[in-house]
Amino acid sequence: MNDEPTIFDMQTNIFQLEVKKRSDGLMNYFLASYFAIGLILAPFYGTWLIAIGVGGLCLVAYYSAKIALPDSSLYQYVLSVVLGVFMAQYIYQMHGLFEMHFFAFIGSAILVTYQKWKLQIPILIIVALHHGIFSYLQDTGVSNIYFTQLDYFPLQSFVIHILLTTAIFFICGLWSYQLKKYNEIQVLHTLQVADLQKEAQLSMERKRNEEVLELANQELRKSNLELERARIEADQANQAKSIFLATMSHEIRTPMNGVIGMAALLNETALTDEQQMFTETIATCGETLINVINDILDFSKIESGGLELESEDFNLRQCIEDVLDIFAGKAAQVGLELIYKIAEDVPLQIVGDQLRLRQILMNLVGNAIKFTEQGEVCICVNLHKPADSEIMELRFDVRDTGIGIPEEKLHRLFKAFSQVDSSTTRKYGGTGLGLAISEKLVGLMGGQISVKSKPDRGSIFSFTVNTSQGTKTLVPYTNYNMDDQAGKRILVVDDNATNLSILKRQFEFWRLDPVLAKSGEEALDILSKDAAMDLIITDMQMPGMDGIMLAKHIREQYPGIPIILLSSIGEDFKNDVQGLFVSVMTKPIKQHLLSKHILNALQQHAPVPREQVTRKKLSAEFSLKYPYDLLVAEDNQHVIAHVLYKLGYEPDLVKNGQEAIEAANKKDYGLILMDMQMPVMDGLEATRIIRSTVVKQPVIIALTANIMPGDEEDCLNAGMNDYIAKPIKLEDLMDKLEKWFLNGI
Repeated sequence: MNDEPTIFDMQTNIFQLEVKKRSDGLMNYFLASYFAIGLILAPFYGTWLIAIGVGGLCLVAYYSAKIALPDSSLYQYVLSVVLGVFMAQYIYQMHGLFEMHFFAFIGSAILVTYQKWKLQIPILIIVALHHGIFSYLQDTGVSNIYFTQLDYFPLQSFVIHILLTTAIFFICGLWSYQLKKYNEIQVLHTLQVADLQKEAQLSMERKRNEEVLELANQELRKSNLELERARIEADQANQAKSIFLATMSHEIRTPMNGVIGMAALLNETALTDEQQMFTETIATCGETLINVINDILDFSKIESGGLELESEDFNLRQCIEDVLDIFAGKAAQVGLELIYKIAEDVPLQIVGDQLRLRQILMNLVGNAIKFTEQGEVCICVNLHKPADSEIMELRFDVRDTGIGIPEEKLHRLFKAFSQVDSSTTRKYGGTGLGLAISEKLVGLMGGQISVKSKPDRGSIFSFTVNTSQGTKTLVPYTNYNMDDQAGKRILVVDDNATNLSILKRQFEFWRLDPVLAKSGEEALDILSKDAAMDLIITDMQMPGMDGIMLAKHIREQYPGIPIILLSSIGEDFKNDVQGLFVSVMTKPIKQHLLSKHILNALQQHAPVPREQVTRKKLSAEFSLKYPYDLLVAEDNQHVIAHVLYKLGYEPDLVKNGQEAIEAANKKDYGLILMDMQMPVMDGLEATRIIRSTVVKQPVIIALTANIMPGDEEDCLNAGMNDYIAKPIKLEDLMDKLEKWFLNGI
């Protein structure tokens, strides 16, 4: 129910407050008159004490209640009692004069002004009690009662008297009630009239608005016709532009393909140094021209609204590492460090357009390398805003230590075909489209891009994207288990503070114990004090003592400690330092390769557990180690069933997807091996139904002879967890069973 007061209730309350205020004012005059009447009657029989005492107490009782309880109506009931007491006082003062009874009726009429019929009740009770008690006492011979001047007051007279008094009080109460109802009706009629007037005014206003709106609609229709004509002309212009750009792209790409291709072939022949320079210049210019064409086409597509973003699961770390791989050679040439750091709370599998995110990062990293002559370029990824329902916001920072940008010229960065200044254009080149395209792509991803920079201090380009955590099972991005190496001490040597910080954080995440050194000299000093290191990882390019020099010193003094070299040069010099390093890693460092190299280095002298040699053999012990309730949905069951029996499993077998659905709804299976092609219902459709109907969801692995591109993606999109190609290899099957059992723990 709606307890809020209505307009009628509010107006009625306001009216009642006015009645109360007016009546309270009248009561002041009436009570003064009543007190004065008592004083006027006092000389007749010398009742001054009664007139002053009783009358004064009545006034005190009324005003005390009114002052003590101003928001209550209790003082009105006290007033009703006081008026009855004044009547009894006057009767006593006049020694029972009958006419004094009329003051009770006068008081009843006075109370009508409050428009409350209930106020008649207290005075009626006082009159009834006074008449009943005092008439009885006088009739029994008690002296000085003065109820009536008659010698005897019979019961019949008393009853008639009380009935007449009641009738008068009833009429006064009815009068009060009718006054209140009449006033409420009057308030209601007033509100209704006001509503009618308001409705009439609104009707007139609506009519005026309709006339204005009709005129506006006419103008709008004219404007729409003009806009439609302009839109058609713009579409035709865009279409012509798109056709022109596509034609231009095709006509330029075709001969440029021959130029670049032949330049590459020419570069493989025996050339003089001068010819080598000419060939490389041709190839570089050709690639630059192709990049310009690609930028123009992308910008045109974004401007016309024809670019649609994909929304697929992808591995964020792999995406960033692929970008850094592209620039690794160029960074190595100028001696730059390429580094990336992903915060621990950032999910590594996200949903979005991997290609366009890579394009943004390539633009920003490419610019950073272009304008940085020494130092580092670093990509940092953080969770900018936590997940709100399924959406989260990631923040990417591309930081460099380059020439920087003056603050007054930052606003020109994201304008198409714009550079900071003409000298920059001459020295570094570029169309100025890369940042403009990046800004548009970031906007399509629901984010914003910004830049902070100071001359000679470097720049930080930051952008945000809206994404969500991926849920599909992707092609495995190999991670090596480091749990068995927990506590191993790793000496990390690198003059780059950012690289040290990232490696330290990563090793601590793997529960390794990193010891940091900023130079070869510091590393040797640490080893001289404590040589209990399980592994040394050193950078190649360091001032004073490089990685090779440090490794030679360590080999002379601590020949048993394995050393891994981090280098921008890669494998080109590995033969020159044979025996110094257990492995050489090319920068930028990929996390999964780093874990592999560390694991190999730490385990190279350790005996290989016998379990790893015999693990792949058919044995019933496998099912004890990885127990499952298995269901096999396969129309040709002999091979897979035989293998599972040898592994110790007792799988349930069905021949088609329909039977698989029925079985999955009857029993809780831990894992289902589902063939893709079966009679009655195929594996993809059966998986979709199982995912939507079964309460306790099983792991579903596809079995299929389809190994064409896209087949695995079809399985994952249907809701399957993994994929095994036929003919089934025993090792693959055992790996999948082990993998999903461990994932479910």
